Amino acid sequence: MVSPISKRIKMTKKVGNVRKRMLTRERILLIVEYLNRPEKQKEWTNEIRAAWHDWLGHLDENVTRLYYQLRYMVWKPRAFIVFDKKENNKHRVIYASRPEELIVDILYFDCLQYVFMEKKHIIPANSYGSIKGKGQHDMRREIIRKVRHRPDLFVGTGDTAKFYPTTNHEVLLKILADHIKDKWLLWLSEVNLSRMGSVGMALGLPSSNVLGHVYHAATDWQLLLAYKIRRYYRFCDDKYMIHKDVNYLHTAMRVLRASVEADMKQTLKANWRVLNVEKERFECLGAMVNSRRAWLRRVSRRRVEAMMKTRIREGWNPEKAMQSWAGVSGSLRDLDVANLINYWKRNYPEFFDMLAAGRAEVKRRHRQKAWHSKLEKILTTAPDFRSPEHKAQYPLYGLIDIEGAKDTKAPVFRKARLLRPAALQAAADLPF
Repeated sequence: MVSPISKRIKMTKKVGNVRKRMLTRERILLIVEYLNRPEKQKEWTNEIRAAWHDWLGHLDENVTRLYYQLRYMVWKPRAFIVFDKKENNKHRVIYASRPEELIVDILYFDCLQYVFMEKKHIIPANSYGSIKGKGQHDMRREIIRKVRHRPDLFVGTGDTAKFYPTTNHEVLLKILADHIKDKWLLWLSEVNLSRMGSVGMALGLPSSNVLGHVYHAATDWQLLLAYKIRRYYRFCDDKYMIHKDVNYLHTAMRVLRASVEADMKQTLKANWRVLNVEKERFECLGAMVNSRRAWLRRVSRRRVEAMMKTRIREGWNPEKAMQSWAGVSGSLRDLDVANLINYWKRNYPEFFDMLAAGRAEVKRRHRQKAWHSKLEKILTTAPDFRSPEHKAQYPLYGLIDIEGAKDTKAPVFRKARLLRPAALQAAADLPF
């Protein structure tokens, strides 16, 4: 099953001359500098640290050798460093690369960005994940905005089973060949993918994220253009469709399942469903959402609490610890997290004391600014009562107790007051 949208995408002009533009010794050196930043070194294992130490010991020789091996297409990668990681109650297999393989993968990532982001623009705007400014919190906020206070909407949710491990290399290389003219980049794609065998992409490598979007692009455009599902959102392998017609949404979900199975050689999980957002709730990237409200899942809330405690133990102040959570700025606006705020108030009262003190200081400065503005207006518009004509015109007003003001350290205008009528006669002969 090949959709007409896929045929239309293939008709666009292929991109060539990628090697001449992207493969240079200077770019390789910049990649080495980027990968050796202090924030990157925090993620190194002992084995990777030792490998980098050996590779940097002969930097110029290694860079030159790698450049010519890539240029003449004779470079052969070594196997991955594989380790397990438990993340959000899920067991994941993470693939780490040695220095030379990681440099090549970053270079490959730059080439894919140039072809598909700068030249082709085939990844739709409804796709989120691994794209700058389009994280999971942005997508969740967008979905919450669409369904809030809308009882007439239906949502279809679906998830591809083991998206990265089941990626078919034959299908992916055919997709890349439809868009890339440069033989060197096609060779690099085949060599990079061969490290995983015939199926699967390495989770944790930069190039895997772009390839995942490219692998899913034809299905995305088919739903957006051929079936007019304007409110279609995808974060990696999680898919959400919003529509008013429940029957049409069921049709779109069946099309999605058929496209995933036929075009992508993968499987949509059996727990896909279509629901009414007024009567049912659905999970959206760590939150439970319906048309009336949205709140963090218990697992997500506990993960945030654990992160806060870790940051506090490391010596961070509570304000910085709150900012360390990437989704705090967005999700707190849209999610009902009163329980999370109450927990923070109980465990981090010093932050809220700082917040109250800051608000009090802001109010004090606003009052001070208002008083100075009022005083400036009074002083600039008041007439000069010291002249003889004003003294004759206003005999009972404008006489200021200058001597009384001098007895205090406060400014004159704070102690200035009109003299009583009994003192007017004594002040009549004043020099002013």
